[in-house]
Amino acid sequence: MEYPQKLKIGERSYNVVYETALKATSSVRIRNKNVVLRLSRFVRGKSRDEIVKKFLNWAGKKLSKISESDFVIPVYKDGGRVCTHNKTYEIRVDTENRKNAGSILRDGVIELFIPECWGDVEKRKIIKLLVEKTIIKDQNLYLKEVVGELNQLFFRESYNICRFKRMNSRFGSCSSKRNINIAYRLLFAPREVFRYVCVHELAHLKEMNHSKKFWALVEDAIPNFKECETWLRNNGFMLG
Repeated sequence: MEYPQKLKIGERSYNVVYETALKATSSVRIRNKNVVLRLSRFVRGKSRDEIVKKFLNWAGKKLSKISESDFVIPVYKDGGRVCTHNKTYEIRVDTENRKNAGSILRDGVIELFIPECWGDVEKRKIIKLLVEKTIIKDQNLYLKEVVGELNQLFFRESYNICRFKRMNSRFGSCSSKRNINIAYRLLFAPREVFRYVCVHELAHLKEMNHSKKFWALVEDAIPNFKECETWLRNNGFMLG
């Protein structure tokens, strides 16, 4: 069976990437407009074909629910653009005869300096990492202003650190030490969704659980929070 290299959903097209997993289980994930299938090296023939079919059907249903008009996917490359709620960053990449990579933010332009001896895969990884770190540093003040405003309006609680973090498995967290972390990738979500996650974590300052009291606090601040939850469930995996 010849496996497809593209998955078309309406007018949209997604690359399908096949990888070999050393373990016995197979998996599928969607990341940066790629549908990545990790197929166990122990699965072959019809069993492998059935797994591919099952995974592609799942990906198709998942991708059919997204609302791409609600967000702009960042482009991490030379000449790329990253649009957040309040700023647009241009990316310029210079390859030089140097040992280490570095970055500078000037007038909305992120200039990256990459060793010319590095391979393409390594360059792509470091470009994304440096851009994310640069934007996080620049946007932490924006986060503190939003969280501070929401806290003053609805909770009036004390907290310690409030910062953006590079998080893939969740959108936010609030620790027992009253530290609030918000996923950097929410800068590409609609503002109301971003504010909902901030409220969600602030509510944990009063209720460190997901009890009825907790959800009542969230609803008082964001009456349409269920719509935000649905948006994250359908679109969150496409952010960043």
